[in-house]
Amino acid sequence: MYKKIIIIGGSGSGKSTLAKRISTYTNYPVYHLDNLLLKSNWETKDKSEWEEISKQFLSKDCGIVDGNYSSALPNRIQWADLIIFSDVSTITALYRVFRRYFRIKLGLESRHGHPQESRERLRMTFVLWVYNWNRSHREKIFSMLKSVQNKKVIITRNPNQLDLTKLFKHDGY
Repeated sequence: MYKKIIIIGGSGSGKSTLAKRISTYTNYPVYHLDNLLLKSNWETKDKSEWEEISKQFLSKDCGIVDGNYSSALPNRIQWADLIIFSDVSTITALYRVFRRYFRIKLGLESRHGHPQESRERLRMTFVLWVYNWNRSHREKIFSMLKSVQNKKVIITRNPNQLDLTKLFKHDGY
């Protein structure tokens, strides 16, 4: 059974939602990288802090790590026994980002995985980041995943449809 899981993908790809689903199913703790590596004003913490922060979850025997931060991805890949890449289209990602923003503003949902005490914002720089993510990061992720050996790698276009019962059987997927 998989015990060390990383979920990667662009903003709005469903990483945090999938992490929460898997955590509910397995009872594994979730480590949201946005929550760990961003300050409350959405600025990135100093990279010198990242190594110390990463030790919090990379020393664990089980857990789910949700987030990208490609400079820290090799350590997470080495730790993981299951890697899930949520590979959604740009349109889907943008739709989810806008939907999430308005649902949070209306009080219809809360966001998991964001920095503590941060306010939800939707800036044009972030929208452009989401718009360009597949073009600028997707192939880099695929290249990294091609070199992964002796680990289960799942690439999904729809993380909501992953069958967790099947996935967490020894002979799953």
